[in-house]
Amino acid sequence: MQYELPKVSKLAIRSDYPTAVSSTQYGANLDAYGFNAEFIARRDPALAVKLVKLWHQANNLSSEAPLVPGEDYALAEAELRGLVDMPQL
Repeated sequence: MQYELPKVSKLAIRSDYPTAVSSTQYGANLDAYGFNAEFIARRDPALAVKLVKLWHQANNLSSEAPLVPGEDYALAEAELRGLVDMPQL
């Protein structure tokens, strides 16, 4: 049995910007989002706290956890793709 290495994408978090995105729509290996916690906390502390709480929730997921049904994933994927293309407010 051949072991397949996991895909990797790198994010560049800038000191002068709150977020970074890696999107398969634009050629990346993975869809990923990064947050500059200090930048956000200095401008919107409550948002920074929410993001870190969500990070902890996401960090508790495991590759051994069961996958959701395909139709649930497809709905979420469609909504996520729409959000990636959403203009900044």
